[in-house]
Amino acid sequence: MIHDMNNSYLEQQSFSGQLQDPLVELTTCLHSGNSSQINYSYKNKTSSHTYEDSCFRVTLGGDSFYGVLDGHDGSAVTLFARDTLIQEISNMVKTDMAPRDILHRAILNVDQQLHERIRPLVEERAAIKIKISGTKNCYEAYQAYPDEITRLGDIEEQIKGGTTAVVSMIRDNNLYVANVGDSRAVLVTLNNSASSNANVEFQIDQLTDDHTTANDNELDRLEKLGLDKQQIQGTRRVGSMETTRSIGDFNVKWGYKDFDILSDAVGPPVICEPFVSDPIPIKPYFYFMFLMSDGVYHAVEEMSDCSTMDASGPDPNIRIAHLLHEQLKSHRNCQKAAENVLEEICRTHVDSWEKGCGNCCRRDDMTLLVRLFNNPKKLYGHRRNHSGTTFRSSFSFTSTSSGETVTPQAIQDSSIADMLSEIQISGSEIQTSTPKPVPVLRTNDGTNSPYINSETFSPTAFQQNVFDPESTEPYIQFGEDFPNSLLLTWIQEEFRLSNVRCS
Repeated sequence: MIHDMNNSYLEQQSFSGQLQDPLVELTTCLHSGNSSQINYSYKNKTSSHTYEDSCFRVTLGGDSFYGVLDGHDGSAVTLFARDTLIQEISNMVKTDMAPRDILHRAILNVDQQLHERIRPLVEERAAIKIKISGTKNCYEAYQAYPDEITRLGDIEEQIKGGTTAVVSMIRDNNLYVANVGDSRAVLVTLNNSASSNANVEFQIDQLTDDHTTANDNELDRLEKLGLDKQQIQGTRRVGSMETTRSIGDFNVKWGYKDFDILSDAVGPPVICEPFVSDPIPIKPYFYFMFLMSDGVYHAVEEMSDCSTMDASGPDPNIRIAHLLHEQLKSHRNCQKAAENVLEEICRTHVDSWEKGCGNCCRRDDMTLLVRLFNNPKKLYGHRRNHSGTTFRSSFSFTSTSSGETVTPQAIQDSSIADMLSEIQISGSEIQTSTPKPVPVLRTNDGTNSPYINSETFSPTAFQQNVFDPESTEPYIQFGEDFPNSLLLTWIQEEFRLSNVRCS
């Protein structure tokens, strides 16, 4: 059940949670993390509405897909769109559809299914408008049809919700991105010119289109519908909408004639046709990608306008990428990086308000999702040339509880060789051969060779403590009851050891 008092009809439909069997196969992507912040008015010291964003980051078989949704006029449409997108993509990845077609069709299907859900309301709305069409104005209509006018207002409230969506998919080492609205996907890669720790340069590319009145292509589309481009550009709105494309918003999509500024249009000005990128081959120099709602980059823009944030460039994408880079260098953990970056933006934003920046009087809902392709250590400062070679690992270990022996036979991926060439595993001990060894996880008594069992182990702890290049501690000792399969499973997922054979 969706909990949002502004969308009672959608609550009654109970469409969130009506997900089918394919979702049981989904797992959370371990290469990603996300964080969120609710809207807040600094002047009123309260949130102006419920949290309306949502996101997902999941894997299914060999495919991974991610999404950020930024809702408005309630959270019901956002939650429906999130769940239905996951369901639609999960179903279609099992077919022979191309990834671009999957993303395109999934977004359109969500909008269509939402329309089918509220079709009774849309039809009732149309019937009421026909009934009151003979009246001259709103006052006369209310005097003649008070119940109908009251009901019409209720319907308008229940069908006006909508959401943006940015969705990405990774399949067969290719990245695909699609969006409607102004939520963004941004890719950060290492420039080929970067060759040393002191001179690391990154290329930052926005992969999506902002479907707003600031987009010339969208203005041209609206002009072809018979609208005044300058007027639209001046108001920065399409009826009651800030975006020109969205999921939902049927009060504007089907009721655009009710808005004076849109009444001359020969077709719906607000549509759900998504932008879909061509396949982007994932290269060894890919660093990370981040998806975000507009509340994130608008907050950075507002601070840049007030000159209260140390800018890395005029584009907020650059600043956000820089903040994420600094966090990933420190933590190498996407979840922690996303959380810390949003906390930093919020802290600096409220500081700007307190220093007199009028643009920063409130913040919108914020959602930030990060997907890591390569860790910072791999990208700079710790490079080895394994191109065209096969790295053979001889590590093996036996579980005392099951007698199971696990031996990766051959590792051919250069990025895997980069990392595992620095680690020797013998018996139950991980020993490093790098100048800066891996750390220990300390026990309560502070010894340097603590035991780790199945209860104290976690992939996040292992990632942060075993593969931290800044550590000076020597090694990790595993307890006898530690399940070797758990360690291997995580290594396989973290470094994508698709060609490892276990025996």
